[in-house]
Amino acid sequence: MSSRVQISMSNFLRLTLFLPYFAFITCIVLTIFKDIEKSTRTHCKVSNFLPSISAITAGFEPQRFIWRVSFGLNSIIRYLIGYLQLQRLLNRHHIASREFYILIQKINSSIHFLELTFLLVLTYVSSNEIKLIHQCGFIGFMICSLLHMLCTILIDYYWPRTKTTCFNDREKFIRAKRLKWFIYNIISFFISLYFFFRHNFFCEPYIYSMYCFFEYFVILTNISYHSVIREEWDQEEGQIQFFY
Repeated sequence: MSSRVQISMSNFLRLTLFLPYFAFITCIVLTIFKDIEKSTRTHCKVSNFLPSISAITAGFEPQRFIWRVSFGLNSIIRYLIGYLQLQRLLNRHHIASREFYILIQKINSSIHFLELTFLLVLTYVSSNEIKLIHQCGFIGFMICSLLHMLCTILIDYYWPRTKTTCFNDREKFIRAKRLKWFIYNIISFFISLYFFFRHNFFCEPYIYSMYCFFEYFVILTNISYHSVIREEWDQEEGQIQFFY
């Protein structure tokens, strides 16, 4: 005999937003009030006022525990949602060049799953433990994240449809919102890189904190980009069923 638990898709997607926001806000607040001096210390030995995400998650308790548990649980949910989203996209019947479209969507989903995997590596291997693996996780995460967002937007805007089907207002709103968060994300990323290299080359006070500030925006805009799927699924409200 088996039992069945039903969870609405809307509530399921809310959970994917709550976990990273909870970890992000809680860990930053705890670090600023509890470990600010140690977390802002760099090789330049200049004054700073914000900790980096790597510093927050590397060696302070309970921040490291909160971050790893929250993002670990969130990644499991996002793998499932990524799979469900792929099935939803492959079931579209108004797409032209359907065989090629299916191939591209599977490749794009694979990139998304790689993004989630690199995020797990980045989360569970800190810079204090194995720095090279942590750096590779960060580079892999950023490449796959930006590539997945870009591919999704290009498909949304430019993939041909059958002549009888046009974009409705809801679809236009959703794709415009994805584009907005992608632009914010990539701008924040390049600004953070600018401050990171400026800090390493010139060792100026507070420049590393500016890098941290825009690093926060990279994370928040990434979460916001992926949150758009909730509005996309709102018009197709359904339930997820679990059996045990």
